[in-house]
Amino acid sequence: MPNVYLKFLQNIAALEPIQLKYKDLSPTAILLLNEIAVKDFVDQPLPVTQAMGFNALGSPANLHRKINELLDAGMISLSYVGTNRRTKYLSLTQAARDYFQIKNDAMLKAV
Repeated sequence: MPNVYLKFLQNIAALEPIQLKYKDLSPTAILLLNEIAVKDFVDQPLPVTQAMGFNALGSPANLHRKINELLDAGMISLSYVGTNRRTKYLSLTQAARDYFQIKNDAMLKAV
């Protein structure tokens, strides 16, 4: 049986020209984007303060830079939930949704 994950990686590598606009994202920013996407998937917006606490990804100062990197790349946006204006939440943009759709299509193709 072929290794599906390796086939997935091969499919992603074949898409590299399409993903050039995402090449500037650091690996840590992509890991943070994954965390934001998982929360988004289950309809639980991720507060900025909670994202800053992902110690496994780096220090709060480093995570702050990664949040700014994702904001500058247009992959996430800051939003509020309800009338609470003290807590900012990280939300996926359409560009991030497109990015994950590309990954999804490559995974489906591998299977």
